[in-house]
Amino acid sequence: MKDVWKGLCEKCDHKSCCNDYVTPFLTPSEFQNIKKIKDEHFADDVLIKNIKGYALKKKKDTNECIFWNNVQGCTIYQTRPFDCKLFPFDIYKINGKYTWVVYSCNENADWTWSEEILKMLEKEVITQDVIEHLDAFADLGRLDTSDKSYKYIKLRKVKINFNTR
Repeated sequence: MKDVWKGLCEKCDHKSCCNDYVTPFLTPSEFQNIKKIKDEHFADDVLIKNIKGYALKKKKDTNECIFWNNVQGCTIYQTRPFDCKLFPFDIYKINGKYTWVVYSCNENADWTWSEEILKMLEKEVITQDVIEHLDAFADLGRLDTSDKSYKYIKLRKVKINFNTR
């Protein structure tokens, strides 16, 4: 899979999503899956667009995810939430449409190569649980309330059939 990224991430000076981005949103079922393997207080209750969920905590006085380990990496990698699986891609609701975006400092890059990844994410990662919580995931308010400025590039409309999943 590394060849698919065409060396893009190795050229970027941004930190990873685990230590420098908006706190990931968790659905209640993602919260329960993580709770089965971690017995600590790792998330706070949130309500986004009247959708109940959770926000992963960060380590005290840092921007690092509570599950980030500088040696091991993500300590919940196999059960990481949807928000984490997407990075550096994300879904925002822009002009009323769910839209794929990519966080990038490389605004002029040719992103056509990412189509293969987006199709895979639509087919394998967007579950019924995600669809039921998509308005919370896709809410730009999380970025607006952040103290950071994230550059992103719009790629295309999200292609999933909301009725048959």
